[in-house]
Amino acid sequence: MDRPFKDGLINIEKPLQCQKVYRQLKQAIHDGDIKRGTWIQEDQICKVLGASRTPVREAFNRLKGEGILEIVHRKGARVVDMSAAQIGALYEARMHIELIYFLKSAKSLTREKYRQLKNELSEIERKVLNSEAYSEEWEKYRKKYVRVDRNFHDQLILECGNEFWVKVYLQIRDLITISGAKRSFTSEGIKSAIREHHEILDALIEGRFQDARDLMANHIMNTLRYEENDMRQQEMADMVNNIVG
Repeated sequence: MDRPFKDGLINIEKPLQCQKVYRQLKQAIHDGDIKRGTWIQEDQICKVLGASRTPVREAFNRLKGEGILEIVHRKGARVVDMSAAQIGALYEARMHIELIYFLKSAKSLTREKYRQLKNELSEIERKVLNSEAYSEEWEKYRKKYVRVDRNFHDQLILECGNEFWVKVYLQIRDLITISGAKRSFTSEGIKSAIREHHEILDALIEGRFQDARDLMANHIMNTLRYEENDMRQQEMADMVNNIVG
């Protein structure tokens, strides 16, 4: 009697471990702990997470299916990176997806909900500003901001009332998160992003929905400009390194 019950528990434990490794790895990519274009190995992740090969391999395959990892035989896995053209295409899609139902979604949420989101943002802002820039404490609150940020954008999509549009959004949500998080890597970037979120939420609380939509469009474009500027700086750095090398 005991053995079948024990075997059943073992069978339950394996998928739970796989799910845990998958979530930890995905969150590390979303937070920017594992940055775009980074190569990772199964052995490396096993050691860091204290996991066996099976759940790590399954997590890799699952993240590959979601378009987050590219797996190359005998070389490992690489966190997806995007060219300037791909970034432009992503933000064009993002702009349409987040704005087409914005007014309908915005009116569906209550002022109390917007105040709650604003309070969460204010709390993160206070902690970020009171931490030494780029310190371990600052980095902890930066990651919390990234999650609050994505929750805010998610809320406005999920309330659109169109289940098929939500599915379209979810297909590129991870790429939006990975890309948008890059703006939070600098002190000025995160401060300006928080300021823009406050402006959007203030407009929503006051019922100025068209103003909020315009502010959201500006927020998305500013994040794209940050991406483009960062890519130009990286290209220049690579050019200098090639010349020096």
